[in-house]
Amino acid sequence: MSSFYKEQEFTQNIILPELKVVEFLNEFRGLLDKHNAKLYTTSCELYMNNLGFIGMLEDNIETVEVIDGDEVLYTSKIKSNSQ
Repeated sequence: MSSFYKEQEFTQNIILPELKVVEFLNEFRGLLDKHNAKLYTTSCELYMNNLGFIGMLEDNIETVEVIDGDEVLYTSKIKSNSQ
């Protein structure tokens, strides 16, 4: 019986929300900087596949943040001043 069944290796893909969200925020901050754009909005909810609701998106001109009420959950790198 054991000759028919071989032990298989399984790999599990683990999504680390901190890394995925911060990577998104950094790329988004870079995109806003590249096009000299600003984001003015209220109640901009951020959802991501496999993670669901992340929080509220906020552009603070220097950083892009995900907030929940007054608490900053995630933040991007600081805006590039090389423009």
